[in-house]
Amino acid sequence: MAEDDIKINSGDNRILLIAPHGVATKPRDDINTDQLTYRIAERLKCSAIVNDVYKRTGLDFNDIANASTHETFIPTIREVVDAPGPTLVVWVHGIDDDNLKREIVEMGVEDDVQCLIGYGQPDRPTAEKKTVDDLIKMFGVNSIIAHVARVGSNYGGNSTRFMNQWFRENGYKLADVQSVQLEFKHEGVRRSKDLDEASQNISNALSGLNET
Repeated sequence: MAEDDIKINSGDNRILLIAPHGVATKPRDDINTDQLTYRIAERLKCSAIVNDVYKRTGLDFNDIANASTHETFIPTIREVVDAPGPTLVVWVHGIDDDNLKREIVEMGVEDDVQCLIGYGQPDRPTAEKKTVDDLIKMFGVNSIIAHVARVGSNYGGNSTRFMNQWFRENGYKLADVQSVQLEFKHEGVRRSKDLDEASQNISNALSGLNET
């Protein structure tokens, strides 16, 4: 596997983790989403795709048109989700802490939210509501406060331009593929000193979700 290209981890196909903006070199995009995804994948032994090379200004792996120009990105996604059994695709993003504060105020939420969950709401769902509700519950059990992203925000996973909607656009049924866009806070989750604990908590939540 080339060091200057996306990294692909083969594992359990029930969960596919994807970090589209995990550039490791400074200036970084979604800081430490690469390291967070690597740690979660290692704990869960699940499939993962990490872009830790291409900055989004050059090749945006969350943009369907951009991502389609890469030789292996979408074919690898297809290979995982076309395997027997349902797959939960988890897009690992990072939201700027100030932007998260503004979203929380806009939604009228008083909790110190650490993760926003987008799933195409309200009219283009990419996951079952029960899956999202269960994920929020499992995050809470594992010390992460999560909340559904605000309808109409950039974090809701609704736009047909972006990869969260790729499965719906390509005819996949929710019984086979569900996709969620997770926007993680920097403080308490993506800081280097938080990665081990956060990855354990997120792994526990996803593992528990898989058992419900």
